[in-house]
Amino acid sequence: MEKELKVALFCSGGMSTSLAGSKMQKVYDAEGKNVQVDAYDLGMIDEIAEEVDVILIAPQISWAYDQIVKQHPGKKIIKLTMQEFGSMDGEILVDRLKREGIE
Repeated sequence: MEKELKVALFCSGGMSTSLAGSKMQKVYDAEGKNVQVDAYDLGMIDEIAEEVDVILIAPQISWAYDQIVKQHPGKKIIKLTMQEFGSMDGEILVDRLKREGIE
């Protein structure tokens, strides 16, 4: 069995990201992919970052992107655009990861 890919979606409160994360999870599940998507508040990033393969940053906290990259070298970190995140469309968000080479 292939290793599970763990994706963490961060925003300022975790509410909007839980919706986006669950929609992404449905897409991965429908594709039969071994991917786990979870949503968190930005305050939890230091606890969670080492356990995940990919960190997604919601637009509300894009100001923290450079700092997150510096604190977690070697980690795949993606800053979502307002259009991608605002769509709340799991397919669009999963496609963005695929464009970044994450399947």
